[in-house]
Amino acid sequence: MITGLRESLNLKTVVLLAGCAALTACNSTSGNNAATALSSAAGNQENASVAAPDRSQDLRAFCPKTFIRDGTEVYRTFEKGVKKDDPDALKSLRFQSTITEVVRECNYNPQTLAMRVGIKGRVINGPSGASGTLDVPVRVAIANPSTKEVVYSQLHQVPVTLQPGQSNARFSFIDSQIDIPIPEKENIVVYVGFDEGPPA
Repeated sequence: MITGLRESLNLKTVVLLAGCAALTACNSTSGNNAATALSSAAGNQENASVAAPDRSQDLRAFCPKTFIRDGTEVYRTFEKGVKKDDPDALKSLRFQSTITEVVRECNYNPQTLAMRVGIKGRVINGPSGASGTLDVPVRVAIANPSTKEVVYSQLHQVPVTLQPGQSNARFSFIDSQIDIPIPEKENIVVYVGFDEGPPA
């Protein structure tokens, strides 16, 4: 699906961004919200880790790295009936969406690793663009890059609204439902990107 990887901000950077506005549950037009939402949750990490058994104590400092999958950072929406491979398809481009930043936060429970992954992005009008609301399909997946084993995968439809007279809008979203078995080794990573495929 993807050939290259780009590492995002680490947890320390998230904490430094704590002055930003709080992230909404699904979407926001504010550009600095994802890091703050994760930062506010980071304060609970130490208390959640204290009660963890010895097995997780060894991995407590391990929070899987996040990558925007190369080739899935851009999502284009065309006029009805136009396919992206059609000649002159870009003339019928309504919106172009881009993922600009990914951050994450980890909390160890006795048996599981709970994660929150925040995504920020931007939507701009194309030649056929207009105001209105569109859904951008953002997938969050966690996998072992060596064995290709997927331990979590979820496709989210994130609504983004361009107000009348607006040529672009920012969005932010947080996946807070990640709860996976504690990894035996530091051998998993988080992948984020737009996905036009089926939910599975």
